[in-house]
Amino acid sequence: MSSFSIGLDIGGANLKVASINDGKIIYFPMWKKWKELNKQLFEIKKEYKPKSVGVVITAELADSFDNKVNGIRYISSVVNDVFDNCNIFYLDVNGNIKSKIDDPKLFAASNWVASTKFLLRYYENFLFADMGSTTTDLIPVTNKIEAGKTDYERLRRKELIYFGILRTPIFYVLPEFDSTPLASEYFSITGDIFTLTGDISVKDYNCETPDGRDKGKEDCMRRIARTLCCDVDEIGKDNIFKLAKLVKEEMIKKTSKAIETLAAKYKLNKVIGCGIGEFILKKASKHAGLDYISLKDKFGDFSSIFPAYAMARLIDND
Repeated sequence: MSSFSIGLDIGGANLKVASINDGKIIYFPMWKKWKELNKQLFEIKKEYKPKSVGVVITAELADSFDNKVNGIRYISSVVNDVFDNCNIFYLDVNGNIKSKIDDPKLFAASNWVASTKFLLRYYENFLFADMGSTTTDLIPVTNKIEAGKTDYERLRRKELIYFGILRTPIFYVLPEFDSTPLASEYFSITGDIFTLTGDISVKDYNCETPDGRDKGKEDCMRRIARTLCCDVDEIGKDNIFKLAKLVKEEMIKKTSKAIETLAAKYKLNKVIGCGIGEFILKKASKHAGLDYISLKDKFGDFSSIFPAYAMARLIDND
């Protein structure tokens, strides 16, 4: 295939690539495979043959880097090396599209800026919500982007919720079940929960499992039981399904509360949502009393890679 422009969202757990026609998610744990980034990007270049590449980066927090500045510098140096014969554009947190990284701190955690900058072409006064494998972005937008400029700021302002559909340890979401504390061990993650509830498929569960075993429902139940220091037959399947349902309900509740707070602060009445977690965002928005616009309905599978798609669109037109 050949594409004039592609967008790259280089995250800590996934690489997301999109042209204006198609795209994909590549599981790429940066903390383990950072030395292989060059090879992976060359494979993307070979497949898409782009003339222009738009890049947003969120992988600077990976353990492989001493600090965020070093992370941005390393990742951008690999991008520049791989796509040396392409037009390369980077997006900073102020919404500026630049041909080079001038101040690395301004390019950290910038993927949500691409999505909101693109959506501002069509909408005003909305809360942009993106629930992915690991985190949830809640970005208030009036006639401009109102969010904090760093992950720390956004965590403080409830614009970043650090849970997602696949990689979140379930004890972080649901501290106890039936008056019993969940073990604070890496036994089970939300990928197990939503596979069991039927909200995602085994194919969607594209990260590693905590125990390195398979992703079928029996395996998921075994991992979930371990969070109560139990085997499946000890706790019973009914209780495992009950726990899974409670985790889902808690994520809806916490997301809804944050949505309601931000919407009230900025006088917003609609949520525009995307990501693998749209099924949570839709229910959370309804609970908060807000209208919900689904980017999956409008853009299909690009919903799960929307920052990459938005960057492809932004540089294709700019």
